[in-house]
Amino acid sequence: MKRALVLACLGALSGTVAAADMGASNVVVYGVVDAGIAYTHAGTSMIREISGMGSTSRLGFTGTEDLGGGLKAGFHLESSFQADTGVAGASNRQGGQSLFNRDAHIWIGSDTLGIVRLGKQLPSVIPPSVEPFVAVTGFSPLASLVSGNSDLGKGATIGDSRPNNVISYETPNMRGFGAQVHYAPREENAAGYPRVADYGMELHYAKGPLLYLGAQFDVINTDPVAGLPSFRNHWNALGVQYQLGNSVFSYELNIVAPEMAHYLLAQNHMLGWVYMPRARDTFRAQLMYRNLPGSHVHNALALGLGYEYNLSKAAALYTRIGYVLNKSAGISSLSVVTPAHPGDDVSLVALGARLRF
Repeated sequence: MKRALVLACLGALSGTVAAADMGASNVVVYGVVDAGIAYTHAGTSMIREISGMGSTSRLGFTGTEDLGGGLKAGFHLESSFQADTGVAGASNRQGGQSLFNRDAHIWIGSDTLGIVRLGKQLPSVIPPSVEPFVAVTGFSPLASLVSGNSDLGKGATIGDSRPNNVISYETPNMRGFGAQVHYAPREENAAGYPRVADYGMELHYAKGPLLYLGAQFDVINTDPVAGLPSFRNHWNALGVQYQLGNSVFSYELNIVAPEMAHYLLAQNHMLGWVYMPRARDTFRAQLMYRNLPGSHVHNALALGLGYEYNLSKAAALYTRIGYVLNKSAGISSLSVVTPAHPGDDVSLVALGARLRF
């Protein structure tokens, strides 16, 4: 009886070891919890608790496996959540819900061959890190102004921030030069639906952390809705970032151009500055100008200011100040704050805290 018990325990142990051997090595669980209190005004005033003004609140899992010969495989799963409500995930523009709304892909590649990724992921775009507020939806004038395109025409869009069904390839670093291409089939057989939901490329030259020069050329196809046929939206951008001493300067031009008769296009200019005089202090500033040629009554000017005091490598306190000046028919928003009426200005003052793990 004792011998049988010992053999059973050894068998269970060996099974556990075998299962562990079958799993990916170097699996990491990480995340960010970020929440703040904000006073907002957009026709009406309100005190709000907002998640992710300093950095998007999220939970992630990543792992890699060394396949030998320089080849590696890995996965990435990441879900955003609202720290003020606990709600996780998000819906996409087709109305589908996803838990891992920020990333859900598997990859294989090497430093010499590049990387192929399959699954939900960032499209081929200029890196969010080029923008002082890292394009966080909780507070980013660039993210708010570039994504808000309902005034260009019905259905005008830059698509999902992380499209579904993406197949992408990233080249290896070629003396600073690199590129990424992606293709996302729509996977819908109904008449009138596009075969491809999202495709594009990003080209860049980078010299370590000192310099980035890049361009993106993306096409987003809409689904047919309410008698409106599918059409293409072009989202093109140029970006530059340069580090000089303790300062980082950046510029981006984002152009959103729906391919439909009588629709408008939007030109979004961004100037950014990040200043880090000491390890504990980070100052951020951004100026945005949204221009609609041929319909200047929709134009908007936005300012974002921020400061972070780093309590440690993981914890920080921060403040954010934002203002959007809309012209008479402007509808540009900031964070979760939308104008009560066209032409209303938007303002936000906030204090928050962030903890990484």
